[in-house]
Amino acid sequence: VEKWTRRPVVGATVKIGNYVGLTDSMGRFSIVAPIGVHTMTITHRSFHQAVKALNVLLSGDIGVIELNSKVVAL
Repeated sequence: VEKWTRRPVVGATVKIGNYVGLTDSMGRFSIVAPIGVHTMTITHRSFHQAVKALNVLLSGDIGVIELNSKVVAL
């Protein structure tokens, strides 16, 4: 979600190792990754990159990840 508005971020790229997914219209994604400790990276052209350590045990919800908007001075 966008940190200040709490709106879903649509079309963000989510990478866990060599596995890649995109967020949907609700800001959700699904990736099948092997069990173990991984680094998850989320990128979107309108937001600063987010990086999170992730311990994949079984399927489940990893919670809400906040992204900070890139502010462009005019």
